[in-house]
Amino acid sequence: MHPMLPTLQPLSDASVLGAIVLAVLGLASEARPAAAAQCSIALGGAPVEGWKLAVRELERSGSVPADCAAVAIEASGERARLVFQTRDGRRAERGLDHPDELVPALRALGVGATADGAASLPAQDIPSAPAAAAPVPVGGDLAASSSPEPPPGQEARAAFALLGGIRGGAGNLLSPALAGSAAIGLERWELGVNLVLELQYFDLGGGEPPSAAASVGVALGRREPVGDFDVMFGGRAMIAALNDESEVDGGERGRAEVRLGAYLGGAWPRTGSLRWRADVAADVVPHRALGSAGTRIAPWLGASLLVGAEFNGP
Repeated sequence: MHPMLPTLQPLSDASVLGAIVLAVLGLASEARPAAAAQCSIALGGAPVEGWKLAVRELERSGSVPADCAAVAIEASGERARLVFQTRDGRRAERGLDHPDELVPALRALGVGATADGAASLPAQDIPSAPAAAAPVPVGGDLAASSSPEPPPGQEARAAFALLGGIRGGAGNLLSPALAGSAAIGLERWELGVNLVLELQYFDLGGGEPPSAAASVGVALGRREPVGDFDVMFGGRAMIAALNDESEVDGGERGRAEVRLGAYLGGAWPRTGSLRWRADVAADVVPHRALGSAGTRIAPWLGASLLVGAEFNGP
């Protein structure tokens, strides 16, 4: 009675099936951006440009875990502390040494990884689910609410250097020099101790006896990132023990002098555990109270140029 009915029914089924497939594909394509949109991503502290690029790449790539409620990144230079919080109240933290570690770390935290320095807190330790779902603040409140560990950039770090070069100055005196230093840094400030061996002074004009000196002292300064370099500058105070090798029994050995000065240095690359380093320093003997009598066997106004290597402490 209806000869076209068997033919129209399959076409109708195919149309319905196609609409369902398109709807499913549309929902799948929107799932990841929707999850990313529900996750608050905050960058704070003193980040380098690499962290800003990493956050933008994270937002574009859709690599945010599906259960993310908030991501907070408190950066200090290239280092940062990452805080990841899920919508059910779980929380994890991890220290990062470079912006390239952001996406892999989030993926690891998203599947519940707690190794390699991540510390996860159970949901019942969170005061309430609504409070846990709120965006995580970045800054001082973040550090206070997480753990007793200091925020990135507040942790003390050690750096050591071995250098060689020359020191010369007033009186046409010049000597090869070897130097070593150890410094403790907090944020961008550094407090260090220095040892310099001035191996053999010679009078470039001729006529003066050879001599040597060894000095030890303290330095206080700053370390500032400039591109891929660390630039160091500050002041220092040294006590130098002098040795006139021509006057073994003449009372010239064992004299000492105080030196006050300033230094400027650079280390490259900033992120390496072993770096090239160069220092320029200038100092002056501001008094004549300690061993000023006799022939000058070390410059009272001098400058040094030293190059070598710098490496991180354990």
